[in-house]
Amino acid sequence: MTNGLSGPRKQFLDVLRVLATCAVVLMHVLTGATDVTDASIVPEYRSLLLSVMDLVTWCVPIFLLISGYLFLNPERTLTYPVMIKKYCRRIALAILLFGVPYAASELVVAERSFRVMMIPEALKMTLTGHTWSHMWYLYLILFLYLITPLLKKVLRVLPVWGVGTVMAVIFLGSSVAPFLNKVLDVNSIPVLPDGGVYFLYYLCGYLFAVREVCVDKGRNVWLTAAVAVLALGMILSRTLAGFSIQMAYNYPFTVLLAVLLFAAGWNGGRDGAAPAAREKDRIHRIPWQEAGALSFAVYLVHPVYVNLLYKFVKITPFTVLEQCGVQSVAAGQAVLILLLAAFCLVVLALATATAWVLRKIPVLRKFVL
Repeated sequence: MTNGLSGPRKQFLDVLRVLATCAVVLMHVLTGATDVTDASIVPEYRSLLLSVMDLVTWCVPIFLLISGYLFLNPERTLTYPVMIKKYCRRIALAILLFGVPYAASELVVAERSFRVMMIPEALKMTLTGHTWSHMWYLYLILFLYLITPLLKKVLRVLPVWGVGTVMAVIFLGSSVAPFLNKVLDVNSIPVLPDGGVYFLYYLCGYLFAVREVCVDKGRNVWLTAAVAVLALGMILSRTLAGFSIQMAYNYPFTVLLAVLLFAAGWNGGRDGAAPAAREKDRIHRIPWQEAGALSFAVYLVHPVYVNLLYKFVKITPFTVLEQCGVQSVAAGQAVLILLLAAFCLVVLALATATAWVLRKIPVLRKFVL
C-alpha cells in the first residue's frame, strides 16, 4: 500500500498492490456482514465463509512484503530525516485525517447527537489506536517505518543466513507454535508474540530484494501452480475434512500463501529487455500503475461504504440471500458467492471513485495519498 521509492516502478508490485486491495475489500465485505447478521443465518454456510477468508487473508502480508522489498532493499539509502519527513509523515497524516472523523462518527452514532467536545475525544481515541478497525495497519506500518533506518544498518552487517535464521525462529514461534496450540487445543507449546509475524513478512520482502534475479516464465508457472494447490488443499480441508479453524495473518497457511503469491509475481531483472519490449511493458504498466496509486486511498475509505450499506441501508449479502428463498444449501452457497462478489464490486467501485476524487486535491495527493 506504499507508494514506493524513487526509481523505475515494477509492474508486479502494482499488480500485487491492486489485488491485495481488492482482497481487503472482499474480506471486510464478508466480516462486516457477519458482524451485523443474526448468527442463526450463518452456520450452514460457515465452511464456505471460512474458505473465502482463507483465500483473502494474504492481503495484509502482501502489503508488508511489498514494503520490505522496497524499503529494506540494500541498494536504497534511507536516513531518518528522509524516512520521517516523507514516509512517516504521510502515514501519520493519514491516521489523523481519516482516523479522527471515523472515531468521531462512532461517538455520534453511540450518543445519537453531536457535541463539539467529540472532536478532542475523537483525537484522543485516534492517538491511542481506538478508531475504525482497519486503521490498525497504519499504526503497524508507521512503527516499521520508524525502525527501518536502524534495521537497514543491522542488515548491512548481518549475513543473509543470519537473517534466514532469525526468520525461521520467528516463523516457528509466532506462526507454527500458535497454530499447533489452536489445532491441538492446548497452551503448552511455547510461543513468541503473534505480532512477530509482521516483522517476518517485512524481512521476507528484504530477502526477495537481495536475491533479485531474472525470473523465467517456467518458474512463475510452477509457483502459480503451487499457490493454486495450496489454496485448493485448504478449501478441501474445509469442505471434506470439516477443518473449522479460521486462518489468521500469523498462521502457516497464510504465511506460505502470501510468500508464494509474491514469488509468483516477482519479476526482478526484467530491465535488461530490448527497447521495443520495454516500451510495450511501459504501455501495459500504465493502467496498473494508476490503479496502484489509488490503492492506499481505497484502503482508507472503503469501510465507509461497507458501513453505509450494512448499518444504515441495512442490506447485506445474507439479508438478500434470505429474501431469495433458496431451498438447498448448495444453491445457497452459489448465490452467496455471487452476492459477496457483487457487494465487493459495489464497495470497490464507490471507494475507487472516492479515492480518485481525493487524489485530485493537490495537498492530499502530495502529502497523504
